[in-house]
Amino acid sequence: MTDKDWSNPGHPFPPEDYQDPRTSQQRATDRVEVDRQATDLVRRRRNQPYRRQLVKTLRQRRAGRSEMQFYPLERSGRAETLLAAGELLIRREAVNEPVVQGFSQTYGFRQVPVVRLESRVVRLVNPEIDCEQLQVIARLLQDEGVPTSLNHVTPLGPIVKGLGGPEPSAGARPYPDGVHAGTGAATVAVIDTGIDGTRRNDGWLTRVPRDGNIDPLDAFPPFGYLDFGAGHGTFAAGVVQQVCPTANLRMYRALDSDGLGSEVEVASAMVRAVEEGAHILSLSLGTQTFDDQRPVALEVALEIIAELEAQHGREVLVVAAAGNFADTHECWPAAFPAPAVIAVAGLRADLTPADWSSSGHWVDCSTIAEGILSPYVQGQESWEIDPRPDSFPRDAWAVWTGTSFAAPQIAGAVARLCQERHLTPHAALKELLSRGKPVKDFGVALEILPGT
Repeated sequence: MTDKDWSNPGHPFPPEDYQDPRTSQQRATDRVEVDRQATDLVRRRRNQPYRRQLVKTLRQRRAGRSEMQFYPLERSGRAETLLAAGELLIRREAVNEPVVQGFSQTYGFRQVPVVRLESRVVRLVNPEIDCEQLQVIARLLQDEGVPTSLNHVTPLGPIVKGLGGPEPSAGARPYPDGVHAGTGAATVAVIDTGIDGTRRNDGWLTRVPRDGNIDPLDAFPPFGYLDFGAGHGTFAAGVVQQVCPTANLRMYRALDSDGLGSEVEVASAMVRAVEEGAHILSLSLGTQTFDDQRPVALEVALEIIAELEAQHGREVLVVAAAGNFADTHECWPAAFPAPAVIAVAGLRADLTPADWSSSGHWVDCSTIAEGILSPYVQGQESWEIDPRPDSFPRDAWAVWTGTSFAAPQIAGAVARLCQERHLTPHAALKELLSRGKPVKDFGVALEILPGT
């Protein structure tokens, strides 16, 4: 840091660096909408029929299409785990074991190596096998000591937007003058829904390469409306850039515009980002697994990343949202222990723990995630998403709530310290956390961007 002392614990940077650009009236207006967002996040956790309807709608929107099909696994007292239909994941070294060969022949599984994961993970695929049978096979293989998992879906959520989606805001942070990626700037990879293909007129996110990682915004019927996860990656990238305008931002589209992607897609994007030079990965997604065990593909991705670090002599920091499950059960990839992954939970604007946030001993840090302001996309919401659908203009700004918008603040803060202090990502994280305040089950609490 500098020799300046900030008396308020939890401020890693001078508070004036991130002053709220809104008037008091704009904040009051936004607060009404943010209250609804926070209420909806809690309601999802407690209202199973509501979640079932959201899942049903999502499945109907992609029925008969080429996009990944999925099914929900319900467990008593827990949020649903979403699973890719007809798929098991297995480590390569177990493929030729007799029990695996036997199940493959009996149930007609095709073996499809995941090339991006160096074929260390093999997908066992048969779309005709129903979800109950697939779970039984997975557990039988696990009982035989075979490292097996279902292919988990890592959604934005727990189940995408609902009423907790973004709301238009009249506040807009002015783009800082003369900002460009400087010498020593860290490369931050945002693994999400991609980025809006239309470049903004206000300066924000205009330097971010599009190169095949475009969020289509409207890919599912009914057409003419923003999809359930539309603009999520754009919003998260805007959070990183607000915290560190000089960061080299790169987008990796691992989720579709309804906010869903398999752990294989996410794991593959993680490895690709590191291969292409990323220093920091920001993941605003996650899942609770069907068996509360580590997801196979994500675990393998972290192993490959560690090998790439050693091979290239370059540190990589993975930052992940802790989840909005309102409980203490592990959410992956955030729950992989540090230093492999840094789990970020959410706080209210007054720095108190948010009751909608996941939490627990596995959380490393937390920051304000209720009513975060960031650039959003142009488009019209559907009544399927919000009974009071909003229309977002060109160069829109919005307020949104969730740990999805806590993780990119930490990623941006680490990137800023890497450049200002000439630190490696892990040294920058250590410096950042030294300015925080420990909070039980929420790690080290930090105040970066203002909430609402």
